[in-house]
Amino acid sequence: MKMLSTAIVLAGAVVAPAMGGVIDQNQDDNSAYMAAFDQGDLAQSFQQSANSISGAGIFLQDGIGTSDTVTITLYDALPNAGGLALAMGSAVGNAGSWVDVSWNSVSIDADTEYFLVFTSATDTLGIAGSLDNPYDRGQVYANTGYQGFETFDYAFRTYAVPAPGALAVLGAGGLLAGRRRR
Repeated sequence: MKMLSTAIVLAGAVVAPAMGGVIDQNQDDNSAYMAAFDQGDLAQSFQQSANSISGAGIFLQDGIGTSDTVTITLYDALPNAGGLALAMGSAVGNAGSWVDVSWNSVSIDADTEYFLVFTSATDTLGIAGSLDNPYDRGQVYANTGYQGFETFDYAFRTYAVPAPGALAVLGAGGLLAGRRRR
């Protein structure tokens, strides 16, 4: 019984139950204040490793606003370039923390450029990120017309639904790890 609970705990550390998936892309450097929501046309391009996406998150700048409803929309191209919205989710976010949203899993092409567009209800929050290009599979867009900033990245993450059987493999790995600890 102890081994089974160890496997569940280990699998839970990898899987984000609220998002219905595992983290696929993760740029967590939030060392710079990147943009205020009231600037408009805020987006991050990215390339998913998985063939699905079930949600995304953004890190909200500490000390800018308090809380607001944040919406993240997945596009196949920037909205001003004819992009189609593929999925959308909203959640209340608080300054200085991650806000994650989820949606029903969407099938996408791995290693293909997609865009997360960020909006909020009252435009009182800001987005953190990095000016040092920590994520080489995409870039920041901001200001009217989605101006590109090639070496800037928001602190963001995406989620994917694990392939069938992946959780079973994680669970088996947890059982083996539990046995080795004895």
